[in-house]
Amino acid sequence: MKLDATTARAIAERIAAGERHTAIAEEFGVSVETVGAIKSGKRWAAAIDDDLRARMQSASPPVVLDADGARAVMAALEAGSPGKAIAEEFGISPSMVSAIKQGRAWAGLDPDLSGRLASGPRQGKALVAAQVAEIKARLAVGRSQRTIAAEFGVSASTVRAIAQGKTWAEVAAADSGDVAPGGG
Repeated sequence: MKLDATTARAIAERIAAGERHTAIAEEFGVSVETVGAIKSGKRWAAAIDDDLRARMQSASPPVVLDADGARAVMAALEAGSPGKAIAEEFGISPSMVSAIKQGRAWAGLDPDLSGRLASGPRQGKALVAAQVAEIKARLAVGRSQRTIAAEFGVSASTVRAIAQGKTWAEVAAADSGDVAPGGG
């Protein structure tokens, strides 16, 4: 969906109402990262007045991650979801996602997680094979390299190198049924 100022303000109102970013993104047909960028002011800042911006910033209560939440974060990491998207979905900081991934937090729940995530070749900004397969699938259905790069928190040149087979050539694209054309 192409955003306009009215839609950006509607998204901001939903953020201010305390709705989860994933639900907002799904309803408006945008990525969770886009919702986060509206909240942070990186996108559509001119469309959001100071009062609405203040309400958005105060609408995020602190989140306490319990063991079930940590297990769900681990499952999302193993599925290859980008750390930024996981952080948004669970309402935790990207640094907490990183700590879980590296075994510095909640390691007792799954002591082998960091080893499993690190297995296989890695290039660029900490991509795992499952993420590369997803990137290749999104490229195959016509997603732009710039959009994919933003979704995975890597540079466009990283996605371009994957597309050209310069890196991660040994990884096949995920099944196209797993990726909706134009969707995430």
